[in-house]
Amino acid sequence: MQMMKAWVVERWGSLDDLVLKAIPRPGAAEGSPVVRVSKAGLNFADGIAVRGRYQVRIEPPFVLGSEIAGVIEEAPPGCGYAPGDRVMAQVPAGAFGEYCAVETSRLVRLPEALGFADAAALPVSYTTAHVGLFAKGQLRQGETILIHAAAGGLGIAATQLARWCGARVIATAGSDEKCSLALENGAEHAINYRDEEWPERVKALAPEGVDMVFDPVGGETSLLSIRRLAWGGRLMLAGFASGAPASIPANHLLVRAASAIGVFWSFDNEAATISAIQKQLVDLAVDRHVRPHLWRLVDLYNLKHGLEALESGRTSGKVILNVSEF
Repeated sequence: MQMMKAWVVERWGSLDDLVLKAIPRPGAAEGSPVVRVSKAGLNFADGIAVRGRYQVRIEPPFVLGSEIAGVIEEAPPGCGYAPGDRVMAQVPAGAFGEYCAVETSRLVRLPEALGFADAAALPVSYTTAHVGLFAKGQLRQGETILIHAAAGGLGIAATQLARWCGARVIATAGSDEKCSLALENGAEHAINYRDEEWPERVKALAPEGVDMVFDPVGGETSLLSIRRLAWGGRLMLAGFASGAPASIPANHLLVRAASAIGVFWSFDNEAATISAIQKQLVDLAVDRHVRPHLWRLVDLYNLKHGLEALESGRTSGKVILNVSEF
């Protein structure tokens, strides 16, 4: 039996309960090729999944992680892939291991021009931003969008994609350094949200309100953002990094003819749409219309440190797990 190293959630708890151990390597079965993982993306949702509080709960034990880039190691006959093919994928679990069995429908081919580290940032963060901005939010050229946490992996993805479509971006971030990073990635204005007057600064930049708010933060940030919406504006709820969702006052939406829309997607329910989005993201990355900002490559043995840094807000852009070099 072939073995591999992987980070396993043996029981729901804290990051301390994550265990790096040797487990049997998956084999190709039922049309699922085996990917040898080169790089894997870390996401805020990983810490939530460890605690058993993610929207889609997986019963332990399971290998943590949801976005990978690597090469096909083993492929069943007739699946359309062959050993050596370069691919990326979003997976329900299994990214933080040396090998991962992936349903063929989830795989996206990678050209040689796109490195594995950049590719590993696309299947979750950039896909979520794309879904929120366009599939659900219908962001259009010339509109003004307010993007919170704009120096994070999801925020940078949203900023780059909004600029690509011709929208005007006002960004918020948690430090002057992070504001500078937001500007470097396409924001027209960046505001330090530690400044309690940030809503007034947004109002000064967009007196008639913003057409869209992209909000991965939640809590009070969502409540204050509703007041900055223009007529017919859209509040895109993309996460709750603050630790709590907001109780949204419906009357504030009503008087602005505004909408609050949840940004959540499921490959199982939207396979064709998500596949098309991810293929477009690969093309955009190759053409440098989107450029993942990699905060750090974290060694496989240091996964917990990477997740701790992500949860504490010390990171900017994307944290990537360096599973193996090839």
